[in-house]
Amino acid sequence: MPAITLPDLRAQLAMQVDFLSQVSRHSFDTLEQLSDLNMHTARRMFDDGIRLGRALASCNDPMQMGALAMRAIPPAAEGWRNWHGALVNVLTNSGATLARDANDGGWQAARGAGGNLRNARAGFEDMGAAHNPT
Repeated sequence: MPAITLPDLRAQLAMQVDFLSQVSRHSFDTLEQLSDLNMHTARRMFDDGIRLGRALASCNDPMQMGALAMRAIPPAAEGWRNWHGALVNVLTNSGATLARDANDGGWQAARGAGGNLRNARAGFEDMGAAHNPT
């Protein structure tokens, strides 16, 4: 079994730290996009609700209130449909970016480093067994 030296172990750990930092950066970027999307949608829906409330409050005929409320449903449904489309777009782009970055050379090396560390751990356990004959 090849011996693992301290510089090799440091290089492997550095690759794994780089891998985890890139994953966390992608996660934070995606969360930022989702937060912006949700805030924009909430603001738009709140504004639409204020407009509907003002229109209902200014309505003189109670019989028109139902028709006025019914006319507000299609724009609200369209807003939710747009939000859903944007949500799928953000998640799809995030997954594609993460997959593209996961397939570059640095991440491949970091993935391989985990196996080398397992081999190193097994080597250390063997070394301990050789020194402890019990």
